[in-house]
Amino acid sequence: MASVGKVRIGSGPDDVVVIIDNGSPPLHVDLFTEIAEEGGIFRISFAALTQDGEGQKKADVVARLRMKKEIAWELCRALKELDKISLKPRRP
Repeated sequence: MASVGKVRIGSGPDDVVVIIDNGSPPLHVDLFTEIAEEGGIFRISFAALTQDGEGQKKADVVARLRMKKEIAWELCRALKELDKISLKPRRP
């Protein structure tokens, strides 16, 4: 296990957690197979499209995320900010 940093999750002195990266490989996804909310928990599942030797396409679920609504909105805001940055014109 490699410690790769720390993140603050609140304003208290005990609200700092160590980030551990076990080297999980990145997942490529092509579509959502589930996106729902129940009791303040968001469920999001992702799939990668594949094709067998006979040409039959299928969607293999590769990740299922469960998160509190607050974290889902935090993710949404972070993606929106990332999109803004990528749309800014670059200086030559």
